[in-house]
Amino acid sequence: MPDTEEFDQQKELAWMDYSGILDMEVEFVADLGETELTVREVLKLERGSIVDLRKPAGESVESYVNGRILGKGEVMVYEKNLAIRINEVLDSSAVLYYLSKERL
Repeated sequence: MPDTEEFDQQKELAWMDYSGILDMEVEFVADLGETELTVREVLKLERGSIVDLRKPAGESVESYVNGRILGKGEVMVYEKNLAIRINEVLDSSAVLYYLSKERL
């Protein structure tokens, strides 16, 4: 008996047609660390103050696109600016899946 419901790979992967989202702007965030401060401590901050983010120097930082984790990287200086060198990235199909779902 022939299978009447043939697997249509092109139809199954139709959600991966992401040409319509390539120019969509996204928010990129690198999480350097966090801490808790009292209002008193915030009011004492001045130029040159140091805020301990409770993260060891050299530890990788998480990178997010539109609030969803993209991967991990490291902080570096690039052309006199702070930058993130991406060392680990989620599978690209997972990233595109999340972005395409947000557009709906």
